[in-house]
Amino acid sequence: MDSRLTIVDVTGSTNDDLLEAGKQGAPHGTGLAARAQTAGRGRRGHKWDSTVGNLLLSLVLRPCVNPAKFSGLAAVSGLAVLEALEKQGLANEIRLKWPNDLVARGRKLGGILVEAARDNEGKPFAVCGIGVNVNYAPQEVPDGGLPAIGLSDLNESVPAVDVLLKEVYHTVVNAVDAWADLLDAMKENTGPLAPVHGEYVTHLNWIGERVTARSPAGDELARGIFQTVDDFGRACIETEDGLRSFHFEEASLRPLSE
Repeated sequence: MDSRLTIVDVTGSTNDDLLEAGKQGAPHGTGLAARAQTAGRGRRGHKWDSTVGNLLLSLVLRPCVNPAKFSGLAAVSGLAVLEALEKQGLANEIRLKWPNDLVARGRKLGGILVEAARDNEGKPFAVCGIGVNVNYAPQEVPDGGLPAIGLSDLNESVPAVDVLLKEVYHTVVNAVDAWADLLDAMKENTGPLAPVHGEYVTHLNWIGERVTARSPAGDELARGIFQTVDDFGRACIETEDGLRSFHFEEASLRPLSE
């Protein structure tokens, strides 16, 4: 399968490159990694610092599920990255932050960006971009974001980035295939997170803690106890006025200091 994973020294954005490749029919599991990116990006158009020494990987995914269920890919991929780091003995302090980040010690370790599209034949596909700080933690903090941390800050010995790349690549492809098989066997109205729901919630940060939900513009939408994420990927917060649910496009969460 490594023949499907290409590593280049530098590119603009691995996600952009694979979105174009996907439109041209690149198969499921096509992977592209870069030592550095000049135009890396994260969720909501934020710039992703893509300095040499970190893991920068994108994959073309064509799971055999209803395209409406592609919204589950970020959670599945996040769990897979965590599993890959666990295999390397690196995940002791790492948690997932809804909807698409990896965090440790209250800082951001990595992020996942899933973009759905259709190829030139009209067939749906997605590109999953994965960025993990390995040997370098960016100093710049995005508006309302968490400061960064790297794997080398958490561990005395970290494998070479190429070793981590291959582990993450294989684990994500295998996890997406397993998720698609399980989801395909469930009822049509089942939420996209159903096959991994229990595991995902177990690894989530701030469950049971007080949080604030903020809009993309930074406005507070709600505050209360972060109860869970439902099968459809919505964050469920118990507020003074009852339970409220937010889709990942509507809100982001931050801990509420006492």
